[in-house]
Amino acid sequence: MDTNFNKVVIVSLCDEFSKKVGKTLSQELDMMFCDTKDLVEYELIDKDALKKISTKEYLEGAEKKVIAHIASFENVVVAINFDYLANNFDILKYESLVVFLKLKKEYVEKHGGTVNSLAYKSRTQKLEKISTLTIDVEEVETKKVCKKIINALGGIV
Repeated sequence: MDTNFNKVVIVSLCDEFSKKVGKTLSQELDMMFCDTKDLVEYELIDKDALKKISTKEYLEGAEKKVIAHIASFENVVVAINFDYLANNFDILKYESLVVFLKLKKEYVEKHGGTVNSLAYKSRTQKLEKISTLTIDVEEVETKKVCKKIINALGGIV
């Protein structure tokens, strides 16, 4: 496992679960926490930006700008959703430990949204391929999942 990282990126097929784990993990590791979705939405609140918001290109540009900014952070745990990570992986992959929280399909069907539920197999395969570390989540208990992540790191952090 590559131990040269200054940020931990948490992704799952359930954004709220990623956010909960990310917040808790950041406290455990004494790191800053940020949620990409919140930051992208905050960026789009800008009044001048709202005038431009009608184009797909503008939205993609705003997303990339926020992701690039996050990529410059150090000592941070980042919660990110599948689409943001998949579309911006090249920006985030350097000096990041990407942790995929592999949830059971039943949990994703109930909590992860329609798209993640329908595309569970393909999205899971993609995340397993691009992630540095995959954590099989047997129990959806935030502190236990954080402990599994820390144990998997084997004292690296």
